[in-house]
Amino acid sequence: MSKKNEKKKKEKAPKPENRSPLFQMSKRSFLGGLLAIAAFGACSKFASWPVGLAFALGFLLAGGLKLDFPRRLWNYAVNLAWGLLAMVLTSIMPCALVDTKPTSMGWDHALLNLLCVTIVCGVLLIFTAKFKLSVVLSSVALTILAVVNGLVYQFRGNELTPMDIMSAGTAMNVAGQYKLESYENTMLYALIGMVLMLFLALAMPSFPMRSRKLRRAIALTWVMAMSVVLYVGSGDIAIRNWTNYGTKYNGYYLNFYLGVRDSMVKEPDRYSAGHVDRMAEGYTDPEEQEKDLPNVIVIMNESWADLSVVGELKTNQPVTPFLDNLHTNTIRGYALASIYGANTANSEFEFLFGHSMAFLPEGCVPYQQYVRENVTALPWVMRELGYTSISTHPYYADGWSRNRIYDELGFTESTFIEDYPQQDFLRKYITDQEMFEFVLDKLKNREGDAPLFLFGITMQNHGGYTYEGPNYSQTIWLDRDTYEEEYKKAPQYLTCLKETDNAVQYLLKELRYYEEDTIVLMFGDHHPSLGNGFYEDLYGKEFETLDEEVLRYTVPFFIWANFDIPEAEVECTSINYLSRYLLEAAGIDLPPYYQFLKELEEYIPAVSAKGYYSKSQGGYILTEEASGTEADWLNEYAILQYNNLFDEKGRNEVFFERYLPEENDSILE
Repeated sequence: MSKKNEKKKKEKAPKPENRSPLFQMSKRSFLGGLLAIAAFGACSKFASWPVGLAFALGFLLAGGLKLDFPRRLWNYAVNLAWGLLAMVLTSIMPCALVDTKPTSMGWDHALLNLLCVTIVCGVLLIFTAKFKLSVVLSSVALTILAVVNGLVYQFRGNELTPMDIMSAGTAMNVAGQYKLESYENTMLYALIGMVLMLFLALAMPSFPMRSRKLRRAIALTWVMAMSVVLYVGSGDIAIRNWTNYGTKYNGYYLNFYLGVRDSMVKEPDRYSAGHVDRMAEGYTDPEEQEKDLPNVIVIMNESWADLSVVGELKTNQPVTPFLDNLHTNTIRGYALASIYGANTANSEFEFLFGHSMAFLPEGCVPYQQYVRENVTALPWVMRELGYTSISTHPYYADGWSRNRIYDELGFTESTFIEDYPQQDFLRKYITDQEMFEFVLDKLKNREGDAPLFLFGITMQNHGGYTYEGPNYSQTIWLDRDTYEEEYKKAPQYLTCLKETDNAVQYLLKELRYYEEDTIVLMFGDHHPSLGNGFYEDLYGKEFETLDEEVLRYTVPFFIWANFDIPEAEVECTSINYLSRYLLEAAGIDLPPYYQFLKELEEYIPAVSAKGYYSKSQGGYILTEEASGTEADWLNEYAILQYNNLFDEKGRNEVFFERYLPEENDSILE
């Protein structure tokens, strides 16, 4: 008999029945004991000791258990059952971490979430060719994503989106200011349960399919087929980014996938450069202005909000008495923002560009994704008008990539935290007072005769309202007889806001007697993240309709001048329109694009990523529900925005291109 036949005969020969006992003592038993102690200790301290005892017994049993069946089919079944159970637990894990129930999403969405998990596992199986390892790695990776989402939701009141990954560096800059305030027992149980499930992998029999090529082929077929099912099955499902609604109604992994799916910016209907050229024919360039133009100071005040918009706020003393009584030479009102609790750069984008987040993927940050070369923004326009355009922000330069973006937007000088004296802190942030002193110094000691356009972003009121330490003394308390719970974040936020009121009073007092005409616009970027419970208590019930939801997206603004301007109250507008209000109040003839914004506002008084105010419906509706004339105006707006941001070769001269430098010119003059 040849050696080849002898080898085949040996391979076919049945293996002797030498099965391991069902339970055995090993190093794994010791590890199971350690995990049992840890689980019991954690549950006893933070939740329930009986549940901890149950988990401990589970770890002890798993540590000694060793499954190995004589029939290959049984080993298949046990491995697949364990793997499916692990993936089901992974798919519902995010619900436990944001305090919602898996049953809220419906069985169809639940299956699509499970499908997302199996696709991730299948992709790993293609590379590893090891079933148990792929299940463990996919479960660990997705659980980490779910935990991060749970933390982000606690800190800012919204879930983690794919676009937030682009903002990870900025998030790390301020992460130390946040603390985990509370957790549900289900969070702890879910995490321990996941560890137990993955620990059971060591007790599973070996997967009997020896052919790696066959495993990879099956995995590849599964991934391709299920990706098609996911794409088709989720076609009519819209992404949800309001508080924890993504997890609650879609399921987190499906909602995350939808964020990736919808991240590409599509051309608006009827878009072409020629269409924009035809639009431009209806607008004319203003004549060169002969009068002296005033200095223009814009302050985007971090987390500045008027909580009385939501409901009656009762505190031990007035929080912003100066701002509340500011009327002389003042235009004031409220503007709709696209963000809540975070993503400051998006409000900044809407103001500086006069564009809207309504036409960009939900959760994106344009600064980091779409602004890649010189694009027309307000600083370029102001430079064309003869202004010196500078920016200032008393925090790190790399936040939201501002150190790169500001040059592209036309600022000739940008200053950050290292340029400040850093003598006055509230909590861990430079105060509005120190920043306003810095702004006044820039105004009074600037070089040349050109008027100043200064855009500043404060930092004092940034989130993380659980600070304990020096540089903070609470002055505002909530009325204990009014609110159901003892909210800790709100008093700290309101104490900071009280200091903002004092600082604004100082700034305007200094400017009132300044010899040069100067105008100031201040607006909030978003509401602070003070917890859903506080806002619902303040409102009196849960937010259900879109008209109710936008209350947390409504921020105050004022335009004040040290010379006479018409006083007015603006009941309904949005941040993207504020630049138009500012230019007109400053006596500047509107350039063509701002003429368009003024005309647009007649039909669309306010628009944001949340929706728009429909005159025909008498309330807020989603932009995709627009019809008739309103839909036409929204589409024209989207066309102009697309032309500026994405069509570099076809960018319109009248609206945008004329304000940009020649290709070979230096950005910094």
